[in-house]
Amino acid sequence: MGARRPTLALLALLAGLVGCEREPNTGITREVGYRTGTAEDGYLSNGERGNVQINEIMWAGSVKGTGPDREWDPGDVFIELQNKHPRPIYLTRWQLTVEVGHALDGLDDTARDARSRVTYIIPRREDRQPVQPNEFVVIAARRDGAFEADYYIEDLELPRTHFSITLRDIDDRLIDGGGDTRKPAFAGAFDRVTARSMERIQLIFNNRGNRDGSWHTYSLNDFDTDERGALHVELRDRIRPEWRILTFATPGRPNSPDYSGYISSGSFE
Repeated sequence: MGARRPTLALLALLAGLVGCEREPNTGITREVGYRTGTAEDGYLSNGERGNVQINEIMWAGSVKGTGPDREWDPGDVFIELQNKHPRPIYLTRWQLTVEVGHALDGLDDTARDARSRVTYIIPRREDRQPVQPNEFVVIAARRDGAFEADYYIEDLELPRTHFSITLRDIDDRLIDGGGDTRKPAFAGAFDRVTARSMERIQLIFNNRGNRDGSWHTYSLNDFDTDERGALHVELRDRIRPEWRILTFATPGRPNSPDYSGYISSGSFE
């Protein structure tokens, strides 16, 4: 049997392919690219979702001193981030968006609308270094406040009501989030005596920052003894001494133990 002749449809397709013009190869791809954080790209980095985590939020302020003369400063706040990626990352020009779900205290309707969602740009780190893998870094509002920080955003405000925080990189990629504008703060508190931070629980799976089960309140106390007492001192060494007695948080350090009961324990036997 002889070879079949090409059909008219096939001939038309071949003619179209031969006659069409191809775009020149510009070397541009659609793959996700990385800013390597070197001198060539201006010591800037980008990321991908989850490689930097919002690890602690001190929205409750700080308490200086003790006794009847103690001073509560609700504006002395910080946000702690952790690099979960295996490469160093520069956070310069990354974005933190704070959104308020309920009315801010003391603001009229016009000011409330203007400040219900505020985006802060992370400045260069004070020591100009990248964030190393697994390192914790602190972004604080007060240079003269309770917390020794790696970055300072002097107009940073965290509300004491329903809020969420969103982290995006320099290329506007969504990286992580914490809190929920529909709910009160998941954890942390000012109880008229002490101020305690809101800390992320270390879950391997489903550790989403917008779930209340992913957070707990700083858990240690001055009356803890033995290992807990030593840990209480160790974890707060980046709180300045004047504030350390009644301000309970772990800026720049691993979080305090989780005693919430949210995570079950035991063997697989």
